Amino acid sequence: MKTKRLVLDTKKPLGNPSGLKMAEGVTLLLSIAVEYKVAPNLLSTGNYTALAYPFLVNIIPLGYPCWKWINLHIINYKIYKRLMSIIHSEQLIDYADKKETTTFNERKVEYGVKIIYEETSEGIYITVYPNGIKHSDATQTLNSRLEETFNMNVLSVDHQLSYTRYLLRDIDKQQMKVMDDVF
Repeated sequence: MKTKRLVLDTKKPLGNPSGLKMAEGVTLLLSIAVEYKVAPNLLSTGNYTALAYPFLVNIIPLGYPCWKWINLHIINYKIYKRLMSIIHSEQLIDYADKKETTTFNERKVEYGVKIIYEETSEGIYITVYPNGIKHSDATQTLNSRLEETFNMNVLSVDHQLSYTRYLLRDIDKQQMKVMDDVF
């Protein structure tokens, strides 16, 4: 049973920009089509405020990146900061030239990792996808850094070709009982 899932992609932190542009374009075309059909009737009756309502549909595609940012930076702030400290300390982001910046005046990311954080009843699963970074071998040796950051023990590591998955659990909180018939 999964209780919390958090996806942190350092290359595209707010989702896929092409998909966002496509969704915005489709809703814009739909709202223009609605305006084309409805505008003559609304103008003849003098109801000018109703002309703005179809354009409010364009807010819907912008809600996803806004929700993603709020989820990372406000709701799950502590987890986000822990994951970002691991990413920066292990140099898991490859930046482009120093002169290239994004819209928000941050350095442009050429290659970045994708981290999936999942809290389950078994423990915390952290899956790291290297996505072509220079230090991709560092994603397989994060045991000590994860233990230090989350104050938990790494119980298992699953190295696959495209990702590495860690299972963290607090052994002190785990109940261990010894029965008489075990010996």
